Amino acid sequence: MFARLSNAYDTLLAFQEAVENAGKTDYFGQATTYRGSNPRVNIFKSGDDIILTAEVPGLKKEDIKLEIKENLLRIAGKRENHYPEKASFHRIERKDYDFDRTLKLPHRVESSQVKAEYHEGILKIVLPRAEKDKPKNIEIN
Repeated sequence: MFARLSNAYDTLLAFQEAVENAGKTDYFGQATTYRGSNPRVNIFKSGDDIILTAEVPGLKKEDIKLEIKENLLRIAGKRENHYPEKASFHRIERKDYDFDRTLKLPHRVESSQVKAEYHEGILKIVLPRAEKDKPKNIEIN
């Protein structure tokens, strides 16, 4: 019986820590961190490149900020809804929101060659592997 209480207590402590950490972005820190779950991303490799796609519906490309430093990518943005003056609301489900997420990538990136495109709410970022980070073949004499 006490073993279950200990597990429940550990679970509650872990949950509390997760809630407290949710507001921290650890901007360009050591871990893969985010505040909330936005934007949702997929990250995969294609050859030496990393491809990241992110869902950012309702934003203009001007509302999205991307920054790269070594193997960390920061995606930040803000969506604001605008309504006519003196509007009478029947229902409001679409909220204004902002996000700031830093993702740790599996290797360093050649920042001068990063390409990003935005189409129909999907942001696609191609992140080429830094030349100095690529493995080198060593000839054996």
